[in-house]
Amino acid sequence: MQFTPELRQKIIDKLQQVGVSQPCPRCKNMHFTIVDGFFMQPLQNDIEGALILSGPSVPSILIICTVCGYMSQHALGVLLGFLPKNTANEVTNGQK
Repeated sequence: MQFTPELRQKIIDKLQQVGVSQPCPRCKNMHFTIVDGFFMQPLQNDIEGALILSGPSVPSILIICTVCGYMSQHALGVLLGFLPKNTANEVTNGQK
């Protein structure tokens, strides 16, 4: 998947659809920018072992406050609907 202007707009539309409209939690600014690209966070099975960069990861986008630089991340699997639904791992209100 390429980060295109069409994908950027699809992400913006989805964020607006699900109600992501709060101000920055740090400075209360209402203006943000989306980084043109993907942020990949590698998943690790062992917190004490060596860092493995070639395994599975969580693709996300970064949204940055235009005043203070606060960054928030949103998982693309949820936004774009390609995260497999696994209710066994869902947590609601802090409980399984």
